[in-house]
Order: sequence, then structure tokens, then C-alpha cells
Amino acid sequence: MILTLHPDTPQLRHLERIGELLRRDGVIAYPTDTLFGLGCLVSRKKAVDRIHQIKGRDPKKPMSILCSDMEMLCRYTRHLDTPTFRILKQLLPGPYTVLLPASREVPRYLQNKQVVGLRIPDQSFCHALVTLLGEPIITTSAALPDQPVLNTAWEIEEEQGHALDLVVDCGQPLGTPSTILDLSGEEPVLLREGAGAWPI
Repeated sequence: MILTLHPDTPQLRHLERIGELLRRDGVIAYPTDTLFGLGCLVSRKKAVDRIHQIKGRDPKKPMSILCSDMEMLCRYTRHLDTPTFRILKQLLPGPYTVLLPASREVPRYLQNKQVVGLRIPDQSFCHALVTLLGEPIITTSAALPDQPVLNTAWEIEEEQGHALDLVVDCGQPLGTPSTILDLSGEEPVLLREGAGAWPI
């Protein structure tokens, strides 16, 4: 089922409906600023397992956490030093996934060697939904391994609708994945070139 929202000012009643669905272990497809993602609440392991099944991916392969702002992001990483914080302020919100040391708030099933991937997309729906929930959602590309990118709600509904609780249609993403930066060490390391420019 596709639910259409206003791309810049998503209607509150629709956001509340999506929030209720996610609190009941729901899984949705939704647009970020880069690609369509599959998402559920970070705290709902049953829903996280459903996403692994939909994607046919190894549960040990971590998924990223989508936050509404820097304050929320800071809850999911250990103490940030000043240089790293400055880099984050330049990058976010934007088309970047940053790897940082995971705090105790991050469930073990979302960690990889005590590191976690974090995102703050520059996208109105993502910001509004996660702000309303007060808790991050999972973000992993809706595209299946070795399959073409699905970049419209209609394509996703056709291919994956049977396995999802809802497909959100509220604007079209770029169609290019996020740039992945490892900021967990001494120096930033570029792991994947994507929509975000690096170096900045």
C-alpha cells in the first residue's frame, strides 16, 4: 500500500499513523535524500529481522541508524572529540553515512565491531517522522543485492509491497547512495564515494 504525503510539509495525521505502525513492529519503505530505504524502529528486533529477510542479507551485516538531529546522533555514539564534531556539523544533515564508536544505546544487533553507522538525511519526511517518534529508525537501501535501484514508490510497491506494511511516497530521492565515511579512528577514511562530496 502506498501512502502519499506532502514532500515539504508531511501531514501530522499521516506521520502519526506511520509512527503507530512502526511501534507495532512495522516495516516501511521511505525516501531519504539519497535512495529509498527500508526502515523500522531501532528498538524492534523483530522488525529488524524482517528487513534482513526482505533483503536476503546476513544478519551480521550492520544497518545504519537514521537520526533527526545532532542531539539524537550523539546519544548513539561515545564521546565525540572536537575535530570529529566539526566535521559532522559540516556534513550533516546531508547525503553521508558516518561510522562512529557505538554507545550503549545502540542494540548489539546493529553494531559491527563496536562501530555504528549514523545518518541525518536532508529530507523533510525523515526529519519529521523521527522527531515525532523520539527514536531513530533503521535505514538500509530498498534495493536488493545485485538488483537495480528502485527509485519510485510505485516500483517498490510492485517489487516488495507484499513484504512491507507501507510504502511512503513523498518526493523522489537522488538515486545515488550516500557517501560512507569512517570517523571512528584517528583520521577520516572514505569507504564509499556517493552523493556527498569528500573531502569537503
